[in-house]
Amino acid sequence: MNRQQGLRAEIRSRQHGAVAIIVAISLVVLIGMLGLVLDLGHLYVTKTELQNSADAAALSGAKELNGGLTGINNAINRAIETAGRNKYNLHSRTLVITSANIRVGSCPSTGCMVPITTITTNALAADKTFLEVNTGSQGIGKWFAQVLSSVASNLATSAVAVAGKYAVDITPIAICQLPNPGTTHELGYERGLSYKVSQANPIGPGTLYWIDPESATPGNCPVTNTNAGRPYVCAGKIGFTPIVGSTVNTNSGNSLGPFFEALDSRFDIYPSAAQCDPVAAPPDSNIKEYVYTQSNPGSPSRWMNTDPGQQSITFVDSATNGTCKPNAPCKPQPFGLRTIGDYGVLWSAHRPTGATVAQWSALYSGNTATSYPETSPYAQTSGDFFTAPSVAHQPGRPGRRVLNMVIVNCSTAGGNCRPATVLGVGKFFMQRKASEPNSDKDLYVEFGGLLPTPLPNSEIKLYR
Repeated sequence: MNRQQGLRAEIRSRQHGAVAIIVAISLVVLIGMLGLVLDLGHLYVTKTELQNSADAAALSGAKELNGGLTGINNAINRAIETAGRNKYNLHSRTLVITSANIRVGSCPSTGCMVPITTITTNALAADKTFLEVNTGSQGIGKWFAQVLSSVASNLATSAVAVAGKYAVDITPIAICQLPNPGTTHELGYERGLSYKVSQANPIGPGTLYWIDPESATPGNCPVTNTNAGRPYVCAGKIGFTPIVGSTVNTNSGNSLGPFFEALDSRFDIYPSAAQCDPVAAPPDSNIKEYVYTQSNPGSPSRWMNTDPGQQSITFVDSATNGTCKPNAPCKPQPFGLRTIGDYGVLWSAHRPTGATVAQWSALYSGNTATSYPETSPYAQTSGDFFTAPSVAHQPGRPGRRVLNMVIVNCSTAGGNCRPATVLGVGKFFMQRKASEPNSDKDLYVEFGGLLPTPLPNSEIKLYR
C-alpha cells in the first residue's frame, strides 16, 4: 500500500514538472507574439507618420512648380523644409530628406518621373507639374520581438507621395493664333483690342473651339457632351495643365447656347440650363457690361471720343482683305488698312504695355479718349463704370471675367476630339454677356497679354 502511494506521488511530481515546462515554453511564445504585435503596431504608426510627412512635403513642393528652373529650385527647398517640420517613430525623430529623395514629372505615374536634380534648364522644367517625395527606408529597431530569431533585427518602413496640379485656371475654350497684324502683338493679338472669338478660326466665321477639359491625350476625349462640359465652363477650370508645345483636344461640335449661358455666370446670371453653382462659380465683383450700342453712363461711348460702331476689331478675309466669307479663314484688319470704324471697344480692362490715354490718336487712327477712368473702367470699384453683383452673391470674385484661354495652332483643329498644338495661354476679358437677349450670342473678349509664366494658377492635390 505504501509502495503504491509513493508511486502515485512520484507520478504527480513528474506531471508538475511537465506542466511547468509547458507553461514556460508557452510564456516564451506568448511574450514573443505580444512583442511582435507591439512592434508591428509601432511599425504601422511609423508608416503613417512617414506617409503624412511625405504627403505634406509633396504638396508644398508641388505648389512651387511654375514651368521654370526657379520653380524647380523652390520646390526642392520647400519640400525639404516641410519634411523637416515633421517627425516619425512615435514623434521622436525628425524626417530628413535631400534632393535625392525628390523626383518630378509631366504626369503622376512612376514612368513620367525623373530625378529633380536632372532638371537644369527652363526648357526641361516647362512640363514638370508633378512632384514625388520618397522618404527612403527608415529603421525603427525592435522592442519585444527580439526573442523571435525569424524576425529581422531591425524593422524599417518608408513612404512615397505624389502631388500635382489639377483644376487649372484655364477656361476650356481654344482660340487660334492670328497672323501678324503689322503692329506690336502676341501670337497675333494686340493688347487693349476686342476680338469676336468665333471669327478667329481657319474654318470660317461662326465656329468656336472648345477643348476637352479632362484629357490632353490625343484621341481621348472623356468630356465631349454639353452636360459634362458645362461645370468646367462655369468654373473656368480644366483638369490638366496645357504646356506650350503639347496638344489639347479641340471640339467644334458642342451646342453653343448652354456653354454661353455657363460663361455668363461671371455676370451673376444663373439660368437652370447652365447648371452653374454660385458657390463654385461666383460672379465677378464688377459685372458692368461695356457694350458699344449703349449710351448710358459708364458705357464705351462715354470714354471713346469717336463712338464705337462695333464691339470688336474688324475681321477680313485672310487672303483678300475683303469681307469674311463662309468656310474661309478670317483675320483682323491689318494695322495699315484700319480706319476709326475698324476698331471696336478699346481699353475696357487692358491697354498696351506702358500706353497712356494721350497716345490714342497715334495708336488708333485719330481716335481720342475722354473721361477715361484710371486705371481702367473694369478696375473701378464704384461709380458709373461699376456694378456690383446681387446682394445674395456679393462681394463676388475679382478677375472672374478674365478668361485664361489656350492659344493654339488651328491648322489641324476643328471637328471632334482633334488635337491642336498649344502656343501660349492668353488673358482675355469678357466685355459683355455671351447669351443676353440682345446679344448675337458670341464671345467678345479684350486681349490682356500672354501669361507671364508657362503654368497658370491651379489647385494642388495628392495623386498617390
